[in-house]
Amino acid sequence: MPKLLEYPRYALQLLRGERLAGERDQQADCLADIAPMIDMQVPRQILDLANGRLRPQYTLFKRLGHAVTGIDMANWPQRSAINLAYVVARQIYTWRLGITYEPRKRRTLVCGDVGRLPFPDAAYDLVISAAAFEHFLDVPAVVAEVKRVLKPGGVAWISIHPFACPSGGHNVTFTEYPLQRMPAGMEAWDHLRQRRIPFTVPLNEWRQAQYVAEFTRHFEIIKTYCRTREGDALLTTQIEAELRDYSRDELTCLQFVIVARKPL
Repeated sequence: MPKLLEYPRYALQLLRGERLAGERDQQADCLADIAPMIDMQVPRQILDLANGRLRPQYTLFKRLGHAVTGIDMANWPQRSAINLAYVVARQIYTWRLGITYEPRKRRTLVCGDVGRLPFPDAAYDLVISAAAFEHFLDVPAVVAEVKRVLKPGGVAWISIHPFACPSGGHNVTFTEYPLQRMPAGMEAWDHLRQRRIPFTVPLNEWRQAQYVAEFTRHFEIIKTYCRTREGDALLTTQIEAELRDYSRDELTCLQFVIVARKPL
């Protein structure tokens, strides 16, 4: 399906609250994961790493009363049709949350490089990142920066959209999450097999074990798990044989979570 045709469906998902429900569920899981280490009843300093154009987790954590900073290259003001569409999408999103207006002076959105964070050492209690690490082309630099800006004992809650899952090439659809069926003319796991469909965004192609190994160099790993799955029905015996270097677990993991703590 051409991307242009997906925007009306995306808008409808926002209006019906489907996107908000998914983001709320993700925040609830994050809070449950970090609860043994951080008392979130106390206002915290939080960094949303690569907050995205919609800024969902940034908005949700601010609504809980925390001091949240978002950093993303997308935070730079732009005059374009896509940027205008996201302005409207954010308005719909905040409307669904019951937020009518946020003064510009209260926004803490930074346009910057996640590999060279413009923040002081030990500034944050919590770093969150959702569906962003797969786009970072220098993962070691970003992980090292996350450690630097976290306070001792601070926690990183990192959710990754792995390259190995059916939608890992980011070239299938952005309105079906998790992916249930392949669009006409596309084969499942094309990005790991023939690569007939080009990528439209930067992707580092890292695997789960690589991320875990990199975080282990700097952090105490509290837990790792697959939060959401997709593609189990799409994984035929033939495809599984072609991609035998990957486990079924890896091929069907849509959202891989790493919870890590900076040593005291």
